[in-house]
Amino acid sequence: MAYQVLLVDDEMPALRFVQSIIEKYIPDFEVQATCSSGEKAAEYLRNHAVDVMITDISMQRMNGIELAKLARSLQPYIHMIIISGYAEFEYAQGAIQASVDDYMLKPVSINQMKQTLTRLKAALDEEHIAHAAAILPAIACELPYSREDIARCWLGQEYRFALVRWGGVHPLRSGKLHATSLIQPFSGSFYALRGRDDNEQILIFPARELEQFMSEISVYMVQHTSLSTWTAIYQPTPQAMVMLHGFVKQALPQLQTQAVIGKHQLLPLCAAADKAAPPTLTAAQLNQLSYFCSCGRFDEIKEMFLEFAVAFERQSYTQRQVWGFVQQLVLGLTASLPALKAHYDKTISGILDLFLYASTYGELMANIYAVLFEDESTSRDRKLSTRELYDFAMDYIDKNYASPLSVQSVCDEIGISQTYLNRLFRKYSDVTFNNCLMRRRMEAAMHLLRDKPGMLLRDVAACVGYEDSSYFSKVFHQHTGQTPSQYAAGQK
Repeated sequence: MAYQVLLVDDEMPALRFVQSIIEKYIPDFEVQATCSSGEKAAEYLRNHAVDVMITDISMQRMNGIELAKLARSLQPYIHMIIISGYAEFEYAQGAIQASVDDYMLKPVSINQMKQTLTRLKAALDEEHIAHAAAILPAIACELPYSREDIARCWLGQEYRFALVRWGGVHPLRSGKLHATSLIQPFSGSFYALRGRDDNEQILIFPARELEQFMSEISVYMVQHTSLSTWTAIYQPTPQAMVMLHGFVKQALPQLQTQAVIGKHQLLPLCAAADKAAPPTLTAAQLNQLSYFCSCGRFDEIKEMFLEFAVAFERQSYTQRQVWGFVQQLVLGLTASLPALKAHYDKTISGILDLFLYASTYGELMANIYAVLFEDESTSRDRKLSTRELYDFAMDYIDKNYASPLSVQSVCDEIGISQTYLNRLFRKYSDVTFNNCLMRRRMEAAMHLLRDKPGMLLRDVAACVGYEDSSYFSKVFHQHTGQTPSQYAAGQK
């Protein structure tokens, strides 16, 4: 995301020369506008946020120093560079009083401009990330923020938004974003906010052509996963940054109702509605299932489950529609399966998790069959019990929590599917894999802070498996009710 520059000079050849240097040699900056007088520049600054103003000092009526002082009052965080053909002390003194960042003498060289803007970029990066990290989550979650905060970086600019998700969606998850944070390191070309979990993000792109925007989303989705399921909801028209919360409010329910297992989807924001009438479990099908249960004919039951899956995929039913069918199915089977009736809530909880990780409807229905009819599902090489597999997974987490662990990396080590691993955690710990890993990392972090309260936050985060120290701090606070520094201070 290039920083926006306003160029001001009443001599057009000089203005075009500086503009050509920036456009040809300094890709991290972009000339947003040019003005041929201080008055025109002042008017532009009243309506548009810019990161940097580069102005000549000697101009008719309003000179560069006067413009710089006015610009500082209009946009307190603007960075400014004064260019002048004069080296007199009073001009330099005026530039200091206007709090400009640099003072350059004509003729400006390419290297001089590159060096000046390179130094300025480091300061801009730090400021911009800190500001975005504080304000964008507030906008997305409809929390309080000031219009001045918006004007500082985004006045007069438009953006395109996208809500993206890798994998499935929990059918009963809330359609509201309660908390988020800026994902760092900052990508440079767009902002990314965390969604309701680590498999979901909100992307914010500077306004660009719709086809280019859609292409960039698709590339981003594919680069970040090999999953057969991902869904992206995008805003078709450019919007002001203040409209982000409205987009999120509409996109989350649409994601809940339109995600389809086994498909890559790039969908425009619209009224969220299911694509077709949901499937229904007929009385005849339920009678067949009940009969097969009473006879112990489980192969026929499995065959029926796979037939259901084929119908789901043929009709491209959404996850929400399939979840409605599964509810009918499980409720109908309680009459034939006393154990299911006794543990109905726990069974439903386990089935809900299956929607997050299934790559096809065939896999989903096969795993639902396993939950309902296989108390001791197939383990690795049929040599380990489910309890032994769970203990193996816990031991692996305990030894490797400081590494970049994921559900898939643990599954690869143990030799089981993601769905099966999550069922093990639900069965023996009543939490998900991600929650279990987070708890282990927090225990390790608290141990480090007790033993070494003076240890740098980024080092503590790295030692327990977090690359992003700000995200680590957020998780630590959610887990303990204290920030890492507060916790460490309490151990002294």
